[in-house]
Amino acid sequence: MVAATDSSEKRRWGIDCTLSFSFVLALLTTVAAVAGVFSAFNTRLEHVENVTLLLASERNAQQQVVVKVARIDERVAAMQEVLSEIKVQLRLVRR
Repeated sequence: MVAATDSSEKRRWGIDCTLSFSFVLALLTTVAAVAGVFSAFNTRLEHVENVTLLLASERNAQQQVVVKVARIDERVAAMQEVLSEIKVQLRLVRR
């Protein structure tokens, strides 16, 4: 009776390793679909990273332009002061 109990336990805990073709095909299709989705996400992530790098470089270039324009504005303001002083001196000379 002990031998019968051992064999029944083995049957109870055993796993049937036979898989149907449709199950294997469905499993492979699912794995391929998941790989495709991750590939698409990877491609999109790379695109976003490239765009971010491009925008960062454009931002740096724009900041340099802003600094240059500010310097030009300061020069123009200084020139306007000089021109105003010249106008005042010319008016004094005409009198």
